Amino acid sequence: MAAGLTITDLDDFLTPSQACIIPVRNKPTAEAEEGSTEIQIDSNNNYYEVSTYPTDNAGPGPSTTNAKKALEKAEINLNDCLACSGCITSTESMLITLQSQNEVLQFISTNPTAVDPNEPCHKPRLPILSISPQALASLSAAYSSAQSKPIIPLLTLLRRIRCFLSKPEHGGWKVWDTTFARQMSLKETIVEYKERKSNKDKGKSVEVQLPMLASACPGWVCYAEKAQGEMLHLLSAARSSQGIIGALAKIWYGHKTSHKPNEIYHVTAMPCYDKKLEASRSDFYSSLYSTKDVDCVLTTGELDLLLQELGFDPYQPVPGEDLPQLEGSEDSPFPEMLTHEGSSSGSYLATIIRDIQSTHHNPTRITTREIRGSTDNVEYLVHDTLTGEVIFKGAKVYGFRNLQNLVRKVGKETGIGKAARSGAGAGKLSLAVAARRRKAKAASTTDGINTGTSTPGSISDVDSISSLNLQSGEDKKLDFVEVMACPGGCVNGGGQMKPVLPPTITNKDKDKDKMEIDEEGYTRPLPDDGTDISIDQTASKAKDGSLINSGVEESMRWSTKEWVSKVENIYWTGLPTPPPSPPLEASNIDTKSYQEKINGHVNGHTNGNDNSNSQNQDKNAKADLLCEKIITDVCGDDSDKRWEFLRTRFRKVDTDILAQGGITLDAVKW
Repeated sequence: MAAGLTITDLDDFLTPSQACIIPVRNKPTAEAEEGSTEIQIDSNNNYYEVSTYPTDNAGPGPSTTNAKKALEKAEINLNDCLACSGCITSTESMLITLQSQNEVLQFISTNPTAVDPNEPCHKPRLPILSISPQALASLSAAYSSAQSKPIIPLLTLLRRIRCFLSKPEHGGWKVWDTTFARQMSLKETIVEYKERKSNKDKGKSVEVQLPMLASACPGWVCYAEKAQGEMLHLLSAARSSQGIIGALAKIWYGHKTSHKPNEIYHVTAMPCYDKKLEASRSDFYSSLYSTKDVDCVLTTGELDLLLQELGFDPYQPVPGEDLPQLEGSEDSPFPEMLTHEGSSSGSYLATIIRDIQSTHHNPTRITTREIRGSTDNVEYLVHDTLTGEVIFKGAKVYGFRNLQNLVRKVGKETGIGKAARSGAGAGKLSLAVAARRRKAKAASTTDGINTGTSTPGSISDVDSISSLNLQSGEDKKLDFVEVMACPGGCVNGGGQMKPVLPPTITNKDKDKDKMEIDEEGYTRPLPDDGTDISIDQTASKAKDGSLINSGVEESMRWSTKEWVSKVENIYWTGLPTPPPSPPLEASNIDTKSYQEKINGHVNGHTNGNDNSNSQNQDKNAKADLLCEKIITDVCGDDSDKRWEFLRTRFRKVDTDILAQGGITLDAVKW
């Protein structure tokens, strides 16, 4: 959803965004009535179809009235909206209004910080704020750009926010990060993937088990439930990090501190608006205590507004802000800022790949292929280097355009959904195309194979596959897909801090005496809010003299590639970046040295980060032990309790708009 919303933008009448993917269908034309008609609009903005010929009334004399028919508006409610673009309904606006920094400020002002002696049975609610690492990275980028100061490491920023909000006058908050919850989510994802793989190999289930599709992105889940209901069983049932941190706060930590779930007020800070929808799902609600696992979800921008309102200075140092913490403490019951390799959007794919590599009996090799040159659509193959077999095929798919192509691909591979039915005759063609690709690749690398020569550093994945006698994986079906609705992943979420483009004055603007004022007194168009960034003044200009900013991409509707790259770099600051790919030459197969390089050693020497890597490994190992202890404390040996604690369900939503095949052209006002 869009990063900036005002009340006048909200209406159940759909003015479709250019990126809206709900189809617009042609309605069969009814029999034409006698005479012609025209469309008229009254003072209340209602549309009417009016006959140009007067109708006859009973009685003598000619009629001076015309037949008038009110036209229906196209209504999109929460059951219809796919949360794919910038449009929003008034139903969602109520949800967003209820979950905002204003609600949190109201809570701070009304929640007592101590037990009232006159009402000893009425305890104050314990406030907890859980912040995602993507939100911390975005805030750090914004603070650095706004004040022209160095970036703030994520752990340092987390502790400064904690010290500030823990003061009684600011609410007395417990402030956590969500990386421990992500660790639990990743571990459960591996467990579920192995279950599905085992069921597939043993033929235990009549349903298609793979590919398993990550479900941490609520925008993707919303789309799947409302438009791809036949594929819901492919979605991973493992809770997202927000779902798990909610259960940890209300169930485990509440029991530990003698608080009932409804005696805790839990807020999360997330990179996208759709997390508000996720928090409102029935699986994350306790009917016994009439409370949600997450009471309020703030976007990164809303958290920034909250901190501004309370007077937060991000560059005010606090005691012990840089001290490492390997275990839980009084401030946080979990290890802080756990590290990982892979992507900044949860690393679900990288975690599964690493688990497969660590448990496979032979050395393995990873090769990647960008689909149509896009870094948001990448296939990953894991090869057994001794047999050449492709033992795993995964993909990273970000953005709704790539997502829809994924749905078609999965439908054709599994025979599920509309894509399978519409593409039933395309199977032989796909096999023929795959055969031609293999033949072309073999022909293009024949010289290299015969001579055994290659250029180190410039060899491609295609050359690697040929020279190592690895299978191309063209016929291999997908096993796992990391899916995110936002281009660039979570660091580019719609709720993140965004850059501001300086306003440019066009010739058309110069002719205006004043800006248009809307019903709330705001000028239109609204200036962008966010963080200032510089623009190349030598950029090309449009005919009206305005600058064309090449940094703003169509796929980055609320950001720029440069800004997202900056947030991504800050996200990895102080964290281990994804390990380098192993050398691709056939003569350099040395799995041991590659694994040593990952672990911080190269040829017996440290790479300079040995102490840091050792600390990270110790912290992650202790986090894994704590994960198992928490699961035992909460669930014991009850498998049903474990499932409810760590997993969720998805439900197909029948929508009027989508069930009809889209919106009729005569109902849409563009």
